[in-house]
Amino acid sequence: MPLWEISLVTFTALFAMVNPLSVVPSFVAMTGNMTKGTRARVALIAGLATTAVLTIFLFFGNVVFKFFGITLPAFQIMGGVYFFASSVMSLLEDESRPETTRSNRAPDEKMVHAAEAQDAFSVAVVPLAIPLLSGPGAITSVMLLVALHKTFEARLAVLGGIAAIGVASYLVLLAALPISRFIGVRGRVVFDKVMGLLVGAIGVQFIIDGVRPLAKEMLAGMK
Repeated sequence: MPLWEISLVTFTALFAMVNPLSVVPSFVAMTGNMTKGTRARVALIAGLATTAVLTIFLFFGNVVFKFFGITLPAFQIMGGVYFFASSVMSLLEDESRPETTRSNRAPDEKMVHAAEAQDAFSVAVVPLAIPLLSGPGAITSVMLLVALHKTFEARLAVLGGIAAIGVASYLVLLAALPISRFIGVRGRVVFDKVMGLLVGAIGVQFIIDGVRPLAKEMLAGMK
């Protein structure tokens, strides 16, 4: 696979999992009392922190595989099941109450007041970058990419996709206020459903890719 294609696949897969548009309501709520400059700084730090977290798992994820003796097919199947389950949960969410059913994306009043008492850096890192942007789904995606692309050049291509995700997250958060006004609650729900379908398709493909070599081994053993 060409390096540019690896970067593109990385960006596409991670964008579906990171889904920065779903974080817009949380960002608006947590930075509502901040100045424009402070909000921009929070967006920048969140983008950088997201890139840093995913990069750490990119270059040290193989250590986890070796330590626990995890094979690629096993992680592909488990990762696929996780993605598919996340997709089903996203698609079955109650659209009529998006502000209350999405507890990890639309913070309640207590969360908003707590965020106001923190400085820009802490808000940007936790909870925006971790776990809203670089959550379990994004980290699992990176771990799968680590298992699939073992050469240093391929890892650099994956890093390019991760960097692009960081930039995209920064730009989306930077424009959070106009985006929030433009798409509204219903628009965000529709976007989340589309992302849910994409995540589900990615999960099914991961399961197929993981089962295929195991099936070949079983058939070979029966001969």
